[in-house]
Amino acid sequence: MTPQDRVSPDQNQTDAWPQGDALDSALSAALRPPALPAGFHATLRGAIARETEQDFLARRSALEAERAQHLAELRAGYVRLRRNTLVTALAVAFTAGAAATIVLPWLAAAIGTDVLTLAPLLVAIIGLGVGAAVFLARFGLLRWR
Repeated sequence: MTPQDRVSPDQNQTDAWPQGDALDSALSAALRPPALPAGFHATLRGAIARETEQDFLARRSALEAERAQHLAELRAGYVRLRRNTLVTALAVAFTAGAAATIVLPWLAAAIGTDVLTLAPLLVAIIGLGVGAAVFLARFGLLRWR
């Protein structure tokens, strides 16, 4: 197997994007490639010639194993994130329900209004509080941990 055979057919396609040729020509006109050091091509050909098939296959299998490990870590993190999000949503919903059951009748009696008027007002206040907390956390003014 020659080094040229190792390149997959997908790597030779430069026109995957319909306007790829126009972009390539515009970039080549605007940006000139830097000059290569003296003897670069000879050094490159020598390195390709010295590389054996075993070196290539060993490196390829090591990179594939590393890729599989990274994918497993990403998937585990994604599952953990989904689980934590679900637990948080359930905890917030339960807490909001419990707070509404306790606070709404007391607040309605204290203010002297009915629960149907008070509930949307309380939800709006909570929403504004959460929005303000997210806004402040985004700019580093509020830290959760």
